[in-house]
Amino acid sequence: MNQELDLPVYIFTDGDPWGMHIAMVIISGSANAAHLRELNTPDAIWGGVWATDIVDYKLPSDPLTDLDVKRLNELEKDPRYAGGLWQREIETFRKVRKKSEQEAFSRYGLTYIVDEYLPKKLKLKSN
Repeated sequence: MNQELDLPVYIFTDGDPWGMHIAMVIISGSANAAHLRELNTPDAIWGGVWATDIVDYKLPSDPLTDLDVKRLNELEKDPRYAGGLWQREIETFRKVRKKSEQEAFSRYGLTYIVDEYLPKKLKLKSN
């Protein structure tokens, strides 16, 4: 749909190291299948949930596990995560040592994600 219909792709994952990695695999492809360029969407945009969202929106969260921290260490060494956004979010995860699911936004109401959060993120990305 992205290539054939020229539709944008926005990625909305849980706010944890695994969600970050899912977004990166969609954007750059799997490291194990890097030779298959048709399996990625380089123009896709990771819109969140970011570690900074956990802080900014005071989202209900859980502590990062040892496995989550191990994953952050792996991501930090991966050159695909060298960009500013990715490094900022890795550092924030390390600092706050928390993770949060998309559903955490329900603390603001059941439709907050679609009424407030996502439109704000889309507006930021279009500027």
